Amino acid sequence: MAESNRRKNRRVPASIRIIYVHDGDFLTSHSKDLSPDGMFVYTRKPLEVGDTTELTFSIGTLDEITVSAKVVWVNSSESETEAGMGVEFVNPPPFFQQTILETVNRVAFLGYGSKKIDN
Repeated sequence: MAESNRRKNRRVPASIRIIYVHDGDFLTSHSKDLSPDGMFVYTRKPLEVGDTTELTFSIGTLDEITVSAKVVWVNSSESETEAGMGVEFVNPPPFFQQTILETVNRVAFLGYGSKKIDN
């Protein structure tokens, strides 16, 4: 089944600064896209599929929120513009998902298509 057919919610382009932990190091990256269920995080050193980490980022009215995320797929491309990992949020609080859903719906409604949410 194609990846887009497995998603429960719409995903929109979103360039959001992300802080996460990998091998004991705090790393900073940014997202490619976002949905209430997860996001794609650009990184040349992705975690393994099945690994979990804590992501910290700001979106909408949420400033520096931390949420657990599980790596569900990895793109090990040599290209910096494609390498990274798809993560699924693990037990996110309802207010977190609601804020993201509102943001995603607003971007989709405005028809930004290939434009990104910068946060």
